[in-house]
Amino acid sequence: MFPSLLKSSLLLATAATLLFFAGCKSRQATIIDQHLEDIDKPVEGWALRKLDPKDYPDMRASWSDKTNLVRAIDKSLQFLHAPSSARYYPSKNPGDTITHDQIVATLVDIKNLINKGISPDQFQQEVLARYDVYTSKGYNDKGDVWFTGYFTPIYHGSLTRTAEYQYPVYKRPADLHSDPITGHVPGGYPTRAELMDSGKLKGLELVWFKKPFEPFMIQVQGSAKVILPNNQEIYLGFDGSNDREHKGLGTLLVKEGKIEQRKLTLPAVIKYYDDNPGELDKDVRQDDRFVFVAMYHSPEWPQGSIGVNVTADRSLATDKHDDIFPRAALTFVDTAKPNASGELQPYKGLVLDQDTGGGIRAAGHADLYMGIGDQAGVVAGNQLSQGHLYYLFLKPENMHEVNFPALKPTPAPKGLTPGTPKKGAHKTPTTPTTPRGTGSDDMFPGAVKK
Repeated sequence: MFPSLLKSSLLLATAATLLFFAGCKSRQATIIDQHLEDIDKPVEGWALRKLDPKDYPDMRASWSDKTNLVRAIDKSLQFLHAPSSARYYPSKNPGDTITHDQIVATLVDIKNLINKGISPDQFQQEVLARYDVYTSKGYNDKGDVWFTGYFTPIYHGSLTRTAEYQYPVYKRPADLHSDPITGHVPGGYPTRAELMDSGKLKGLELVWFKKPFEPFMIQVQGSAKVILPNNQEIYLGFDGSNDREHKGLGTLLVKEGKIEQRKLTLPAVIKYYDDNPGELDKDVRQDDRFVFVAMYHSPEWPQGSIGVNVTADRSLATDKHDDIFPRAALTFVDTAKPNASGELQPYKGLVLDQDTGGGIRAAGHADLYMGIGDQAGVVAGNQLSQGHLYYLFLKPENMHEVNFPALKPTPAPKGLTPGTPKKGAHKTPTTPTTPRGTGSDDMFPGAVKK
C-alpha cells in the first residue's frame, strides 16, 4: 500500500486548510477549491445550533451498525466519571446549557437502548420523543462540515542512536510550561527552526528512526506505535507543543507547483520527499510548530485529548478551543467515508467526540479516527468529504428516567505540566485531571493553517 514511511502513528489530529485529498476518488475534489479558505473559518461563540424536531436527520442507518459503539461510550463515561471533568459543562459560550449530568445521562440511556435491542425505527422514534438534537454551524453557518481522517501509523525505531537509526523524536523540555487545559504557552516558545538551531533539543531525544520524514510525521499525527530492534513494541503520544502555527507540507508543495492540488494525497507527499530527500529539511523548517512526545502504557493508547482510548470508526476530533464543542458527547455523522479501497461511500454513524484537532479552529472541520496501521492509513488518506455533524442530548425532563451517578466539579489544577518518562519506561497516563491526549495537528488529507 503506502511506503514504509506511512507506518507511523497519528493521534489527535487535524489541521485545517491543507487538505490532502485523493481527487480522483471523490466528487468532492471538484468542490473543495471553492471553500478551501473557509474550512477553518473561526466560529463566534458556541458551535452548535438547536434543531426543531421536524428538522432532525434520519439516523436509522446509524443504528444498524453498532460495532464498538458501547466500547466508545464507556471510554467517554470513563472521562466523565472523573470529578474534574465537570468543569467543562456548560461552557461559557452563550446558548450552551448542556450540563455534565445531561451528557452522562445521554450516554447511559443510549447504552440502555442498545441493551434493549430496539430496531432502527424505534431508535429514530426515541430520538424524536426524548432527545434534543443540535447541529454544528459548519464553516458557512449553514451546517456544512468537512470531514478529514486520521490514524495511528506504525514505525520501526530504536531507543539508542545507531548507524541505521539517526532521526529522533523528542521528549518535553523541563522549561516548557503550558496551560493544562488549552495547551497555550504563555510568553511564547522558540519556533521549530530556532529549537533545531539552538542545541536546546540535545539530550531530549526519546526514540530514533530510520528516515527523517518519520519523526516529523509522528509530530504531525500526534502518536505512533514503534517496533524496536528486539521486536518489543512501545507507544508514543503527544506531550505538549511550542504552541506555534502549523504549516502543512502538502500546502507548501501545491503552492510551489510541485504537486497538483487534485493529486494531493499523503502517498504523493511521501513519494515526493522520497524522490527529493534534500528538500525535506528546508521545507520542514517552515513549519513553526514543534510537538514533543512521551511513552504511553498500551491500555490507554492511542489516547484522545480527554485522556482515554480512541476507538476506530467511533472517535471524532474537533475544535476544543474555547469549548465550542462539548467533550465526550455523542454525535451523529452524515457524510461520505472511504471503503478499504479508498473510494468514498455514503456513511451515517454514531461517533463520540473524544479528541482535539490541534490545528482545527473552526466549526466546519472534524477528523474521524480510522484506527492503527497501513489499512487505516489508506482510509484516512482518502477521507475528505463534506457532510453534517449533529450532537444528541437527552432532554433535561427525561433525565430522571436514567439511573446514573451525579458528580461534583473539582477545581482545575494549577500549573500542572506532564512529566517525562525515564528512558525505556512506559508512562501510564492518568485519567484526566489534565487531559492531554495526542494533540496532533494535522492529518491526511488535511493540514494547513490553524
